[in-house]
Amino acid sequence: MERARTSRGRIEACDPTRAVIALVTMLVWTMRLTRRFWQVAVLASLLSIPAWSSVLYTDGAINGTIGAYDINASFSDEVTDSFTISSSSTVTGVSNIGLWVFSGDTLETLSWVISTSPDGGGTVEGSGAGVTLTKSLFLSDNSFGYDVYSASFSVSSVVLSAGTYYLELENAISSEDKAVAWDANNGSSTADQNGTSSISAESFQIDGTVNAPEASSAVLFVIGLAGLAALARLRCRRAPQI
Repeated sequence: MERARTSRGRIEACDPTRAVIALVTMLVWTMRLTRRFWQVAVLASLLSIPAWSSVLYTDGAINGTIGAYDINASFSDEVTDSFTISSSSTVTGVSNIGLWVFSGDTLETLSWVISTSPDGGGTVEGSGAGVTLTKSLFLSDNSFGYDVYSASFSVSSVVLSAGTYYLELENAISSEDKAVAWDANNGSSTADQNGTSSISAESFQIDGTVNAPEASSAVLFVIGLAGLAALARLRCRRAPQI
């Protein structure tokens, strides 16, 4: 049997059988770690896939009969409603906006602001001027003589942390340049017009996706734990030196 000098200076026997067993054990654990790595990598990739678009906040359905507040460009009016995001999210659109126009008139564009304080105050998280609306007729010729539309527009990925924000609509334009008003529905939002008067909440919905947690740090953590576990297992199986 061969003998070898250890790092501590003493002579120990080198058992070929034990060396082979140790090598095989290391190979087995290497294969297990590789498999675990790919499992974690697949999980991380799944976590990074964007979620389907969902409703982040809704202030209720369009009413069309209670009343509405002007937001048209001719009168320089604006209306602001609050909304709350429960977790980090990316806003991709605003929908279910009830807009009133005189019967026969047609909606064209409006401007919007999402900010941390009412009426575009605080930090402006996103805004758009003269955005084109996607719309469909909700109610024809209501008791006030208006057609009520359900309108929506796209937002270019506004990332918001959990908290309360404010949606402001203004500068709405119709094809006949007449009054455009935002449908009141007595929802749960706090609202005001032109920054002064407190009014009933309006109908709208904030659409987007809830942001997935960062996966890379979790992957590194799991890989590190797996490596430490493998090292500890090999040390426990090593026979005591003579």
